[in-house]
Amino acid sequence: MAPRDKTLVLGVLHGDQSAFAELYDRRARLVRAICYDECGDVEAAADLAQETFLRAYRNLGKLNDADRFAAWLVGIARQVCREWRRGKLRERRHLAGLAADQRGASSTADPPDGRLIDLRDAIASLTRRERSAVPSLTEKERLALHAFYLQGRDVEEAREVVGLSRSGFYRVLSSAVERLRRIMTRQEVHQ
Repeated sequence: MAPRDKTLVLGVLHGDQSAFAELYDRRARLVRAICYDECGDVEAAADLAQETFLRAYRNLGKLNDADRFAAWLVGIARQVCREWRRGKLRERRHLAGLAADQRGASSTADPPDGRLIDLRDAIASLTRRERSAVPSLTEKERLALHAFYLQGRDVEEAREVVGLSRSGFYRVLSSAVERLRRIMTRQEVHQ
């Protein structure tokens, strides 16, 4: 039986570097999926995931409850992505300002691109049209889908990642599935 996250976290805190490698192996796909969901770019998602794990390693001693490592890591990933988006927005504003200066007129930056989710590897059975419906889910619903269906985690692990009780997790998961059904039904009616 594989050791729990808590055991691995305590191992890292006591100097076992291989324990962090195991934590990385367990959670890397989930973190990359969350990052891709936020940025829509495979290379940027890989960089953001790397930054997430670097911050987690540096701050592991600040984790109050080692049993909540997965949820804590997801929070770090979300923060890293928020910082990335703010940086991109600043960059766009700066570039728009430079362009306006060159033209002698003011301009605003283009709105940020819509967020995409890459589900091809995880849910190969869904068609492109069905996959296009997933971004309309709430963040918790997408995270629940990532953790349970895409990562293949059992309910206990998936609910820990999302940070919900067992019943709360089931509610979010069933809400996500029902919302996808409604979206797909509407798309079929409009075609």
